[in-house]
Amino acid sequence: MNLDIIFPDITSTLQITGCHFGVKPAKWNYPKHHHHLYELLYCQDGEAEQIINGNSIRMQTGDWLFMKAGVRHQTDNRSENHFSFFNMHFDLDNHEMRMRLSTLEYALYPKVLADSTKLPLYIQEIEQIMHNCMLHQTHNTSVTERRLSLTYEDKLALQSFILLIIREIILLQKPEAEESALFRPGTTMHEADTAHAIEEQLQLSALSEVSISQIASELNLSRSQCTKIFNKIYGISPRQYVTQLKLTRAKHLLVSTNWTIEEISIALGFNSASHFSRQFRQGTGVSPAQFRPKHRMGKAES
Repeated sequence: MNLDIIFPDITSTLQITGCHFGVKPAKWNYPKHHHHLYELLYCQDGEAEQIINGNSIRMQTGDWLFMKAGVRHQTDNRSENHFSFFNMHFDLDNHEMRMRLSTLEYALYPKVLADSTKLPLYIQEIEQIMHNCMLHQTHNTSVTERRLSLTYEDKLALQSFILLIIREIILLQKPEAEESALFRPGTTMHEADTAHAIEEQLQLSALSEVSISQIASELNLSRSQCTKIFNKIYGISPRQYVTQLKLTRAKHLLVSTNWTIEEISIALGFNSASHFSRQFRQGTGVSPAQFRPKHRMGKAES
């Protein structure tokens, strides 16, 4: 008997910004702010206080802190000496992962819990990438900052370990996430059912001219109610969700067809190729032409 075990096709983008190791002196403070990406903070040494939505969170050596996009927070070094850490901001366009990550506003994973996962192993691997790069690169002129230049092998390794770290964070959130949005404070069964109905309509109409106002009308909601309920359950607006669906479809077309950028933009319902390119760059960090494999670029754009 012949048997093929086939994995699903995957076309996904990981965005990483502000990924760095830092050492800050006593009494150091980073004022209240927020980011448009998810954030992970690992306390290497020392002690820091995080003020998140008015709540005080104490971080000690070995602790990890996850924060959802848009959460306002500030950091204060509470150590007598230095506070050293690893910090990164990230986003990915996989909807299921985003739903899982958006279950909690923030979560502290103490050292005893983090040590029971593979997080210590992965952060050691990232530290090793940093040390190897520092050994082979000359120091720049800045006293307080040193920017690394990574080989493509190191870039792949860094992305791989960051994805594995994200996986561990998602697994740590699993017990809470499995309770689902229904059990979050202020969320009703009706709101959850409504959000799921909106999602189904968005998936069916993502590439058509059906508007969010029309979907809201079919569900006997106002546009603002539709947006508020969907955002409450899924952590993003209906429009952002549709954009993610389109970008996922666009990436598939870029790597699997010879369609031109203009043909793809028309198929996905964008006003123009330039509008599509702007949205694609905003969502992925690269242009459609840069994302497309070079062996297809020549054929599609010739």
